[in-house]
Amino acid sequence: MEPLVVIAEFACSEQGDAELRQHLDRTLEEVRSDPGCLQATLWSRADRRYQFFTVFRDAEALRRWVNHPFHREVLMPGFRRWCTTGWFGELRFEQDHRRARKCPACGRWSQSDPGYDERLPERCARCEAPLEPPDSGARTRSG
Repeated sequence: MEPLVVIAEFACSEQGDAELRQHLDRTLEEVRSDPGCLQATLWSRADRRYQFFTVFRDAEALRRWVNHPFHREVLMPGFRRWCTTGWFGELRFEQDHRRARKCPACGRWSQSDPGYDERLPERCARCEAPLEPPDSGARTRSG
């Protein structure tokens, strides 16, 4: 398996932003419905700017998303109308470092794999207290 990270950044016109927002939840539902989607996160930024961060299991999973009817028929033509700027990039994992999260109960740092998964670690390695991901305002869920 050679995971791919896909980053997409967009800025929308005021009218385009209102239209795009109607499709954000479904966009995340559709991409995450593919078993090859390992992580999908969307950040809203200031000035109607967005960043999608998606980890796909491999190039075939990415191709399935690119060819998905919702992506082809709604998002691709929509972005041409909604957006004033956009960029896509594909990056291959050379190494994924473990994610660490500090336990608010005992202060221990707990680590987990895969590092790209914002939900992990879920519990402290010492006291087993639940570890909540920080609230980034992102819409996040792993596949």
